Amino acid sequence: MIIEYKLHPIPKGGMKVPDFVTDGGYWHNPDDFTLIGTVPDGAEYYVPDTVTTYTLAELQARQLAIHAKYPMYNLEEDRVLTDDEVNQVVADWVNERE
Repeated sequence: MIIEYKLHPIPKGGMKVPDFVTDGGYWHNPDDFTLIGTVPDGAEYYVPDTVTTYTLAELQARQLAIHAKYPMYNLEEDRVLTDDEVNQVVADWVNERE
């Protein structure tokens, strides 16, 4: 399951990925400090009901909206990714986790 989450505070300062996230830290949204991660389908442990989940299409729409404000780059070619390339990056990421 693809989720959006925020980091949790830890004692004495700092932040950490919530314990329920198994693979996280992707695609930070600077406007609301959210990140993308995964939780196993049917997890037998606590995952908050308020966590936003995404389908591939919904995640692509999220990333395109962020990309419009904070462009994603192809560092090797020193250029901004096209919308189609952003969609492909997201699709590849999702496919690697299925």
